[in-house]
Amino acid sequence: MKNIPGLYGQRYPTVGCAVSGYYSTEHQNYNANWFDEIINGAVPNIDFRLRNLSALYLPSSLQGEPPVPKNVIGGVAAIYATHHQKMMLIDFEKPEVAKGYVMGHNCLTDFWDTIDHPFQSPLRERFYREEPAAAARRYESPEPADFQGSGIYSPGYRYPITSAEERRMSLAVHLDRISFIAKPYQDVSCRVRGPILANLNHNFCEAWLASSQPRAWDKDTHMLSIDWLLASPKAAYRTLFPPDYDEAMVNRRKSIPSKSFVVKNGKHSAQLLRTQPERGEKSVKECYANLTRQARHYIFIQNQYVQYEPWAEHLRDCVAQMRRSDYNAEIYVFILTSTPERDGMDLHTYGVAERLGQSDSMVVEHADAVQNAKRGKSAMPLTPEQLKKQGINVVMGSLWTCAVKQEGWPLRDEDYEEIYIHAKVAIVDDVAFTLGSGNLNMRSMAIDSELNILSDAQDVAYKLRCDLFRQCAIEEGPSEKGSMVKIHAKWSEIMKENLRLKGAGQSLLCQIVNFHVDRKPGQPLI
Repeated sequence: MKNIPGLYGQRYPTVGCAVSGYYSTEHQNYNANWFDEIINGAVPNIDFRLRNLSALYLPSSLQGEPPVPKNVIGGVAAIYATHHQKMMLIDFEKPEVAKGYVMGHNCLTDFWDTIDHPFQSPLRERFYREEPAAAARRYESPEPADFQGSGIYSPGYRYPITSAEERRMSLAVHLDRISFIAKPYQDVSCRVRGPILANLNHNFCEAWLASSQPRAWDKDTHMLSIDWLLASPKAAYRTLFPPDYDEAMVNRRKSIPSKSFVVKNGKHSAQLLRTQPERGEKSVKECYANLTRQARHYIFIQNQYVQYEPWAEHLRDCVAQMRRSDYNAEIYVFILTSTPERDGMDLHTYGVAERLGQSDSMVVEHADAVQNAKRGKSAMPLTPEQLKKQGINVVMGSLWTCAVKQEGWPLRDEDYEEIYIHAKVAIVDDVAFTLGSGNLNMRSMAIDSELNILSDAQDVAYKLRCDLFRQCAIEEGPSEKGSMVKIHAKWSEIMKENLRLKGAGQSLLCQIVNFHVDRKPGQPLI
């Protein structure tokens, strides 16, 4: 279970961390003590639940999907579903003030940042590569006796550095050496009001009835438990025989009609989308398919993972179909994604990049593909020029920030920092958008529990596009539904120039940089 640090107590301080590392001792203790209090009922107005997802429904959900990687890691991942939804529902039982959030954000201090994403901001979370308390114990010893010097009025006198002070100074240096500030994080969430809150409540109540209260000993035994296999029988039992409190709450909420949430002068429509294998839902996948099919001018995608090859193939098929129908306008595709956090994600990322003419952005895979083509084992990788002839223009980049450059001194490699894209956003033609928890990978399309929002609110889609363009590339682009030809070409130039500047130790023009991975790929993951 990820992104709930402290649930498993001080025995497993790194389980649940979003980052591979330790919090400060004080932070770890706070997290663990908070969960102890909640689980033991010390705070009666907080009811905390855990929701496990069963593996029993995954085989049917995976039908029609690409084959699962034939390795141990890939096989295990294919039967381990996670609850990946991110939503909040506030004051639902007071419709006049109720509001909700469909989010990309996780509720962690690890994910705090500003839209400027400053380099190494001390306001972001600090992590440690080893447990700080264990490091501190290595520097402990009794305090020395008081210094018996000649007095503070002696000429040249200064307070001596005692052995205890030396140890404290050494510890401070050591902790600084083993610590690091969390990466800048880019994310997008959406606040909603209106009848869609009834749908959010339905989603919440379904999950609530399928959840369970953690017990105090769970944190010590969870690593050995098989709850994830039993999730469906347990959920079915709770649905048939819900606790009185749960049943009363759910029924009370059900009794509130959706029209109670209608907002005066509300002008937008929106729909919730889910990936929910146990209910046979894959509407997040359907949303991406439909948005791509309906695109007539541009698609903007900012996503943590762009690793779903069927989407790239679907894009090319859709444009080819339009051209066969004599619609010959070109499609402009903007993709922003992070460097894959694990090398096991590289091959699926390459699968998308290669299909969209970006093969050379992943050096090792591209070289292998070229060699295989020369041996007659496959075709040469698709080039941007070849893709353009098919009517598709693609830029694919990552987001970076850098330190302030000092006059006469080049920036070092460590003075550049990638902005970790955690957002899951797609905008089409300034007329529709989706955002939420769903990544563009097979896990989000078919395995994990996901929640997105889809809206045809054109003014919101346009403003969201302008805000994101301005944030990462300074310029917001054309007017509403304007031509993307010039801004697409400009992005391509800026991305290439920023990659050159980064290699030359110079300041970046803005955040967008050509997507670039140069390492040997690992065993494929999903």
